Amino acid sequence: MKGITGHKGYLHGLIGLLLFIPLFFSACEDQRIQTVTRTEYEPVYMTEQEFQNAVQLEEPRQLEKPGKIYLYNGYLFVNEINKGVHIIDNRDPSSPSKIGFVNIPANKDIAVKGDRLYADSHSDLVVFDISDMQNAELIVRKEGVFEFSASKHPGYPYQPADPEKGIVVDWKKVEVEETCQGDCYNGHRGIFFDSQTGALSEAGSPSSGGIGGSMARFAITGDYLYAVDDQSLFAFDISSSDPTKVSKNDIGWSIETIFPYEQNLFIGSASAMYIYDISSPGFPEQLSIFPHFTACDPVVAEGDFAYVTLRNSERCPQGVNRLEVIDIQDLVSPQKVNTYQMLNPHGLGIDNGDLFVGEGDKGLRILDATDPANIKQIRHISDIKAMDVIPFDHVLMVTGKDGIVQYDYSDINNLELLSTIPVVKE
Repeated sequence: MKGITGHKGYLHGLIGLLLFIPLFFSACEDQRIQTVTRTEYEPVYMTEQEFQNAVQLEEPRQLEKPGKIYLYNGYLFVNEINKGVHIIDNRDPSSPSKIGFVNIPANKDIAVKGDRLYADSHSDLVVFDISDMQNAELIVRKEGVFEFSASKHPGYPYQPADPEKGIVVDWKKVEVEETCQGDCYNGHRGIFFDSQTGALSEAGSPSSGGIGGSMARFAITGDYLYAVDDQSLFAFDISSSDPTKVSKNDIGWSIETIFPYEQNLFIGSASAMYIYDISSPGFPEQLSIFPHFTACDPVVAEGDFAYVTLRNSERCPQGVNRLEVIDIQDLVSPQKVNTYQMLNPHGLGIDNGDLFVGEGDKGLRILDATDPANIKQIRHISDIKAMDVIPFDHVLMVTGKDGIVQYDYSDINNLELLSTIPVVKE
């Protein structure tokens, strides 16, 4: 019996050794030295003094990475993401002329009314006198009024910001070499995305401000500037040259856009459309929430209907690609009318039933929305990149990675190319 027991013990030991050997070599394999190169986002810093002194009017420059655009009294204001604002004389859309560039570090959003240009700069609100477009002058800086800022990283992986190095005014992609034992994978890896794309559409008459965008976070109505960050809605009284912050409403999570229409604000988030009444302009009141599938979400409105594009992207990987039409006759109880499949919808704008949807790299879609329950496609232009659109007075401004393209849509069935302001690649 002892012999048998000893033999079994030997077999068990041998089996255990055989099982251990591959684990041993596997463990050794995991400890190999390897060097990998990856791309990640690195913060760009300025000192407080550099940040304050950088705001100034400069000579016109080329478009490199255009973001939000704003049309006012024939002038086009184009945000250069985190850099500042191009001022372009667009009174003749067939021959736009660059006037100058306002250097504004960490700028993403803009709005204009009268002789005033309003812009964000990190967490500050800056106001410029543009009564002379060729000599825009900073007149007011309201520090720390916004809770959103350029310090929020635009994608993964990223290097953590260090407040001791200064103010984060931008992010740049850098190549990083890493030497490690075993698998160099770490928790910072992920999907890259750009957070700044947008869409534009009609925002009201010149007396209420200009024409802003469905992806804008700034909107002007009457004597009030409205702004949203990731969670809140802010109202500023701009009746004087020195804006006053009047109120703040906590809305929800992942707030993305704001669009003014008549006496209401239509606010888009990743999960819902919110409708606010601004009949008491300093104190917006929530009327309703219209939930939708989680996706990147701009919204515009005309007549009794709101139009929402939902997009699947790196930021919204579980999203869908479609256009939703919502009946807003009863603002307290909006109802979905219809859904239309899209390729990759970004910005949208509508003018008297002519609906324009930017499909990103997939082009521009032109739709007949005179019957919102039965929208029909007129044309799909697939050879341009369309992120943002502004339709106004039969001129369609389309922004994308390649620049700003303008069309005459007097004949909606036969768009006529007017001009192109190209992007200059770095």
